[in-house]
Amino acid sequence: MALGEAPSSVAGVIDDRPWGWRQKLLLALVSLTILLDGFDNQSLGFALPSLMRDWGLPKAALGSALAAAQVGMLIGAISGGVVGDRFGRKAALVASTTLFGAGTLLIGFVHTPLQLAGLRFAAGLGLGAAFPTVAALAAEFTPARHRSLAVILSIVCVPLGGVVGGMAASAILPVMGWPALFVLAGACTLVLALLLILAVPESVTFLLSNDASPAVVLRSLRRMGLGDAVLPERAAARSHGAAAPLSAVWAPALRADSMLLWAAFFFSLVSVYAAFNWLPTLLAESGLSVAQAAEGLAAFNMGGVVTALLGGALMARFGSRWVMAAMALVAVGAAATLALLANVHLPLAATFALIAIEGGCVNGVQTSLYALASNIYPAPTRARGVGMATGIGRLGAISSALLGAVVVGALGMAGFHWTIAGVMVVVLAAIALIVRHVPSR
Repeated sequence: MALGEAPSSVAGVIDDRPWGWRQKLLLALVSLTILLDGFDNQSLGFALPSLMRDWGLPKAALGSALAAAQVGMLIGAISGGVVGDRFGRKAALVASTTLFGAGTLLIGFVHTPLQLAGLRFAAGLGLGAAFPTVAALAAEFTPARHRSLAVILSIVCVPLGGVVGGMAASAILPVMGWPALFVLAGACTLVLALLLILAVPESVTFLLSNDASPAVVLRSLRRMGLGDAVLPERAAARSHGAAAPLSAVWAPALRADSMLLWAAFFFSLVSVYAAFNWLPTLLAESGLSVAQAAEGLAAFNMGGVVTALLGGALMARFGSRWVMAAMALVAVGAAATLALLANVHLPLAATFALIAIEGGCVNGVQTSLYALASNIYPAPTRARGVGMATGIGRLGAISSALLGAVVVGALGMAGFHWTIAGVMVVVLAAIALIVRHVPSR
């Protein structure tokens, strides 16, 4: 159907239609990117105990490699949002997936900490760029009434990737060693990049905002199962305008919420990456085997999957403010409990259960922040707004990588959990003060 037959809004093309199976399939496909992002990103955390043993290095010697990935993710998150808004969500997604897949695969062949840091930086560029692109695509493939849930379903694949990675690490590390884990993660990611090229259409919102031809727009709609949709006039499509400048996220109407969102991202990622980078090492030093230590991080991630999905369902009904605040509060309580019991010999099942609750709420808050960010920013600035928030959050991840070695080296397991409790208090305060929360239905 040609352009010009209806003056409806661009968003209405998708919002007024049912959430079809093809749209859900596309959501699942782009979400696989985040699953492998989570797997690739956490692979070093899983491999760290074995790598330190093989290379004969202390924790501090590998802090730069952990930080290098986060610096790359900081640059990638900000630039990925800009690329997605300017050149297309699909182009940004394919490029970022190829980059972090190739970088991760090549880590399996490194021999020095410097080589490791260089490849982790390169992979980090792609890892960071994938987040805002997938969040924007998930939002723009989905009707507004399901948008927050769709974003959460995609981002929850970060801890799900950690679960998959933990299972793979517990099986591979004792038998084949740490290089095989990176080769497997990277190879799977490169296969996915090829699948994305073949199967994922460009965002209709992006195409119309950039004055694409009717044939290109309709081809994208057909691949989403919406080939019979009535599109807005070209003049109406232009009302969205070209992509807004990066400074648009600092506009007076958005400034306060942007600052609070950045604070929430920063401190929540301190917690998440403290666990990703150091929890397996701390568990191994407490007497667990390498396989059990990997399973401990998998428990942290599995809790995140369950809690994020539950939180997404509750947010769709009750809005985001109280749901996210409750998750942050439980995270504080669980982390404080683990800190107080750090020197108490608990059964392994009890330890993993508490870690799952802590990880569930920390990851649940972090995952929900992407849905909150997608609600705060309008479509023309959504990818770069989410990208900027993610980039600021990477500063927290960098801090976690650099200072984590000092904290866990000096204070051990108790200091690790007290740190998580403290930073989640700050996240709770930021969430409470944000104005543009996802509303209740």
